[in-house]
Amino acid sequence: MPLRPVCSPPSNTAGKTFRWGLLVLFATTGLTAAGQKGNNKPGAVLGMPDDTAKVLALSDLCFAYRRLDADSARRFGEAALHLARKLRFLRGEAQALNDLAILRIDRSDYTAADSLLRHSLALRTQLHDSAGMAAVHNKLGIIHQARFMLEEALEEDLKALAIYERTGPPSHEATLLNNIAILQFNLQRPQEALATHQRAAAIREQIGDGAGLAASYGNMANVEAKMGDTAAAVGHYERAIGYFRSEGLRAELAVQLNNLAGIRAGQGRLEEAAAAYSEALSIRNAANDRKGIASSLIGLGGTRLRQGRMGEAGNLLHQGLALSRQVDARSEQLQALLDLARLHARQDHGDSSFFFHQAYAALKDSVFNADMAARLAQAETRFETEKKERRIQMQRAEIAELERRSEHRKRWLVTLAGGIAALVLGGLLLLQVQRRKARARHDAAIIREREAGVRGVLEATENERKRMARELHDGIGQQVSGLKFRIREIASKANAGLPVPPATLKEAMALADDVGRDVRDIAHDLMPRSLEELGLAAATGDMLRRTLDSAGINHEMLQLGMEKRLAPEMEVGAYRIAQELVQNTVKHAQAKQVNLQLLRRRDHLVLIYEDDGRGFTATDGDQGIGLRNIRERVHALQGQCTIGNGDLQGMQATVRLPVSTASN
Repeated sequence: MPLRPVCSPPSNTAGKTFRWGLLVLFATTGLTAAGQKGNNKPGAVLGMPDDTAKVLALSDLCFAYRRLDADSARRFGEAALHLARKLRFLRGEAQALNDLAILRIDRSDYTAADSLLRHSLALRTQLHDSAGMAAVHNKLGIIHQARFMLEEALEEDLKALAIYERTGPPSHEATLLNNIAILQFNLQRPQEALATHQRAAAIREQIGDGAGLAASYGNMANVEAKMGDTAAAVGHYERAIGYFRSEGLRAELAVQLNNLAGIRAGQGRLEEAAAAYSEALSIRNAANDRKGIASSLIGLGGTRLRQGRMGEAGNLLHQGLALSRQVDARSEQLQALLDLARLHARQDHGDSSFFFHQAYAALKDSVFNADMAARLAQAETRFETEKKERRIQMQRAEIAELERRSEHRKRWLVTLAGGIAALVLGGLLLLQVQRRKARARHDAAIIREREAGVRGVLEATENERKRMARELHDGIGQQVSGLKFRIREIASKANAGLPVPPATLKEAMALADDVGRDVRDIAHDLMPRSLEELGLAAATGDMLRRTLDSAGINHEMLQLGMEKRLAPEMEVGAYRIAQELVQNTVKHAQAKQVNLQLLRRRDHLVLIYEDDGRGFTATDGDQGIGLRNIRERVHALQGQCTIGNGDLQGMQATVRLPVSTASN
């Protein structure tokens, strides 16, 4: 059973650092249980009678159009799925689900892709389709890898490998070994990864798979370059390039040229890197490989940037950024944004550089970490320092010119007049320097405050994600496992013709109820239904009851003028602010009583929150993540807030949010 064609994306360079994340994350090859040619024309396929052959032909079109027109591919896949279900053609339904999942993977919609693949896996298991099951395990591994769940991805690929080792063919076994090696590499096991790639290469050489062997050379080169053995890496890249060039495999040739270009750029051999990127770009333009074109454009643009060819670099990077946005290629977008920020920084375009840095940070929020934050802060600090130094140099030049003129005038002025002039100039200079220093300190404080706010929001978001993951794994995951065992026990007794004990059924139903309740609780935490259906006041009251009653804290809530609904973003923002304040009280305040007021006053919403807890101490300051989150939310809603100790004891917070243009 043949493999579907795969085009592994290239690596680019950023400075002298080889961009391994881009290459390794997406280089995993997808396997399929049934070869799909995709040579049928849409008109001919749509005119076929509604039978199983049409289902498979529609699936072929879905796969064939995935790179050319994703929307058309989706329509073909959905038509195949609908017809397969109408005909009760399980194999066709499984294939259509598989192809639709591939489209979702291409768009990074991994949740939907996971659901489609697991449905397909259930059908293939029912059909005893071992090859199809292996292909689905492989794609589930790709999804886990894209989510950085590398151990889970490795587990799925090992399941697929076990099937192919038992049933064949060797080509699929070699491909799975390639995937496993990539995962080992991402798990920081380069020696294991290299050995596994060598196993795959040996199988491919044994079966005469020249293209696969050349691909293995390229993968081995990736690992060797990461291990610092660039000589071996270049040798393997060149062997792969030689084979693909001789066989006319231009798409694969472009991949290896792009990867070799990354190595050459990392070595500082920029002309060779530019030549390789240019050749790869030419091939990809001819093939209309839009994602590949974007990658090569961005790689070539980064190389031109390092060569100091700023105009050409800017054009290439902007073209690559626009195209990568069209195909939703996130990694390429990140590299383009980062290189554009560097380009504008080198051109002294501070505002533009900061704009592209902000766009880069916003796109990377899901994987943002402290290291990247530190690098961004360092870049901004260097930029501000360089800007200050340039200002000082300009001031010195101006002073030198004034001194020259002063010396000229001294010949015509008396000594006293010259001395007074020099004193005045010195005083003005000192005043100007002091003013600039004060402005610089003010600007730096604003930047630090904004950075702290952004880091706080990101840290809180990541903590919330971790909490949700723990609840899903420790709570719902365990309950679903228990439910699965109960269902398996019931099925076993039913298949054996034995009566099912009522207690077992009762336990299964109880587990199902628990799962449903926990899912509703999680959904309520993410977006309370009462907020959407009843509005801010009702949802806030419900939140106070649920949170404070369980903590043993009394509470009162007063609302005035809240009969009309506010804009959704205003209600969500105010609700989250109140939620942060309540969580702060529960966690830190040791309070007995909470009072909350929601008041609609003309064009403002006012939220007043008080507790009788311990209040703020001198060491608390403004460092709490929760309080920073509140200030960031208020700032985003263009409001104002004051948070401090009450007149007698405890904490008091007052939030004013403008609603004149946002209310319904």
